[in-house]
Amino acid sequence: MNGKFEARSSKPEVREAQAKTRKTMLALALVLVLGLAVVVQAEEVLHGVAVSPGASDCWVVTIESTAMYHSGDFGNGWQSQSVPTTRDFFDVFFLDSQNGWTCGRAGDIWHTTNSGDSWYRQNLAGPKYASRIQFVDAAHGWASGGAAIMLCTGDGGETWRGLFLRNPPYPADTVDFQGVSFADTIHGWLAAGRYPEGDSFTKGQGYIVGLVADADSFIVSLQRKDSVYDFFDVKFVDALNGWAVGGDDRTMAAVVFHTTNGGAEWTEQSVPSGARLLRAVKFASPTQGWACGRNGTIIHTSDAGTNWEQQTTDADTTLFDIDFGDSLQGMASGAGSTVLRTTDGGTNWERCYSAVAEPRPGTGDRGPGTGLRVLGNPARGEVSFAVSGSATGSRIAIFDASGRLVRVLSSPQSRIPDSYSLSWDGRNDTGEPVQAGLYLARLVSGDSGGTVRFVLLPR
Repeated sequence: MNGKFEARSSKPEVREAQAKTRKTMLALALVLVLGLAVVVQAEEVLHGVAVSPGASDCWVVTIESTAMYHSGDFGNGWQSQSVPTTRDFFDVFFLDSQNGWTCGRAGDIWHTTNSGDSWYRQNLAGPKYASRIQFVDAAHGWASGGAAIMLCTGDGGETWRGLFLRNPPYPADTVDFQGVSFADTIHGWLAAGRYPEGDSFTKGQGYIVGLVADADSFIVSLQRKDSVYDFFDVKFVDALNGWAVGGDDRTMAAVVFHTTNGGAEWTEQSVPSGARLLRAVKFASPTQGWACGRNGTIIHTSDAGTNWEQQTTDADTTLFDIDFGDSLQGMASGAGSTVLRTTDGGTNWERCYSAVAEPRPGTGDRGPGTGLRVLGNPARGEVSFAVSGSATGSRIAIFDASGRLVRVLSSPQSRIPDSYSLSWDGRNDTGEPVQAGLYLARLVSGDSGGTVRFVLLPR
């Protein structure tokens, strides 16, 4: 007999089982497609990181979205913070554990006085984006911006004014300031460059600009204009000693320039051959410094840059920012929902954040560093979760593949210490059964948090 042949049983229970099997296979195929979409959707670009002096509190912010996360225990657990804006973030800065600022698209600047529990807007004007923000005390702050614009304040951000650098020599269609550093209330520097994706030039257009505050204005001096390198950040530890970092966007090679005379002269320092284009630099002391960039690059110096060494990370994505609370404890953030932390000056770096936690080998469907686990994955009809931790009042939020909240499960107020379980009956908050597919469960707790994925099969 030619053609395809499919065996069909005449027994109703067999036909029902076959139909259920076909539905299950269809659901699993759908999950594979949705799973890829969810991973892409859930991966965040963490463009800015701030570590408070003392290094217990830290914050990360996203570009291409408006998410902010705070950890009060140096990355062991993260909580989302709400900033009521539609403009994405570029940077976050904290002067101490309470007072912080964030900046982003369209010169949008927000301020908090309570560790980020609440934020209020201070500015929405000026550059096409504010890329970096820094304060030297509670009053004096600056934000570098696109199109050759800098924002500055002398009253803690209650009022911001713009400094528009003139063309020539700063054409607005070429000069985008990516980094700013002030050593005190008088002496500052800006670094300019363009990222390759938005760079139509075939050579570098890096600028280093010196600023000296003069009454209500600034004395501006062009200290370096480079035809090979773009610069993405600058850091001064005093009025004389500073570093500018970036790279060659044709080869992605990293570069560090150093000055010991306030920028009158800049000298290129030798960096490891494996270091890639650098996006941020941080010095915790006049001699201890770090820079980060493409392909998970982190380089470190303990002698003010006379020698730079590459530190080992497991990241192969761009690290956009790095910050240290002291000479040992620091964090770096980047694409792919990447946050790395160190407690030994960078000898060892480990991941401490994941927007969508991948299963750990040998431990079932558990998010790394979280107390949430799915018992039985895939599951049919009902899904059980095991939760470890001793805090009461935890919740598990269930999201579908599109990110829509489906159901919130609350833990018992009195429960067995250290662990408990919750079950979801596969229904939404109105009691209707949900469709089979891929879902996310996010644990929200006072002492832990995390997200795991699971598959719900047809009933």
